[in-house]
Amino acid sequence: MKKLTYLTILVFGLLLGTITAYFTLQHVIATRGGMGMHGFVDKAHQALQQPETLDMLICSKLAMDNGKKIDNMRLNLTLNQALQALDNGEMRAFYILVYVKGYAFGMADSIADKQAAFEQYRCKKQFPWLLSRR
Repeated sequence: MKKLTYLTILVFGLLLGTITAYFTLQHVIATRGGMGMHGFVDKAHQALQQPETLDMLICSKLAMDNGKKIDNMRLNLTLNQALQALDNGEMRAFYILVYVKGYAFGMADSIADKQAAFEQYRCKKQFPWLLSRR
């Protein structure tokens, strides 16, 4: 009789623990990614339609690939200011920044002649502050 009681308590505890974990996990997922990210795809697409943002990132990646040092701090501050209008108070601008950086760096990586592309994008003229003085 004792074994049956212990087995029943074990099964009941496992079911209760599984149900509790499921609802807790659903709550964590909703608060981490579900809330505040509504409209992320539309806002990311809107950010990619800003040619100055995309060109700035492509130029920075081309400069790095050509062995030049860039001013990362100023680049990130400029990008944050450009994307601040897309923020909703829940760090959406940061996530859009990460997405847009990845997209632009991927585009720059696919370019075969990086030096010619650096000149073609007129990176020195468009963004004279981009190259680090150090």
